[in-house]
Amino acid sequence: MEAWLLAFYILITGAVPGFLSSWLGIGGCFLRIPMLMALLGLPIKYAYGVNMAVISLTTFPGVLTHHKMGHIYKKGAIVASVTAGAGVLVGSMVAIYLPVSILKVIFGMACFFIGIYMMYQAIKTKGITPPRVTVHQVRSLPYGWQLGSLMFAAGIATGLCGFGGGIYYVPVLTASGYPMHIAIGTSSLAMIPTAGVGAVNLGLHGYMDLLCFAGIGLVTLVFTWIGARATKSVKAWILRAVFGGLIGAIGIGVAIGLI
Repeated sequence: MEAWLLAFYILITGAVPGFLSSWLGIGGCFLRIPMLMALLGLPIKYAYGVNMAVISLTTFPGVLTHHKMGHIYKKGAIVASVTAGAGVLVGSMVAIYLPVSILKVIFGMACFFIGIYMMYQAIKTKGITPPRVTVHQVRSLPYGWQLGSLMFAAGIATGLCGFGGGIYYVPVLTASGYPMHIAIGTSSLAMIPTAGVGAVNLGLHGYMDLLCFAGIGLVTLVFTWIGARATKSVKAWILRAVFGGLIGAIGIGVAIGLI
């Protein structure tokens, strides 16, 4: 591959998922992993490792912005980080030993069904849910054993699919009663330690490409900040609709072998 083309692929693989990661609070993994495989030619397990490393180290700007806008519920973020982190370790260990063909089917079907769920939530809450709710407008939100159990299961799925976590964390948080913008911000914070656990585990087993990680990581840093600022002006039901539509389409493509 020519140097200019490699640089271009690294640029768009960092920019597009980077923006979506903090805009939707999902890590951009549902798009970054297929782009790493299709554009840069990485095997899926290497794509998992690079994706998790990028998310862990580049989510900070978006998280800081979400914090300033009142989108992070700290008690829930702590519980989510600890329990989901444990789940990611379990899931990523299983993923290491699964055949590539099975991993692609798991990845694709996970994206598809999460997309269906979020599209349903978008239709259900249109015109009902307030455009934006912050932590200053709510007294308390769930952060006990029930949330911890769900986040542990989400962590296992995260490690198994190579995601950053938000693709599961946001639905779990919204189903637990978190308003959409708070779910996005809280999910973004939880992704830093949980994705780090998965990246380290995969890296120790040899599934890492440092050049791709460094290049994509630098671009992603800029675009996560831009994406986080964009959430303030977008209504909650629109976020759900975009989230569901994109994930569903990508999931079908991976599951049937188009990506």
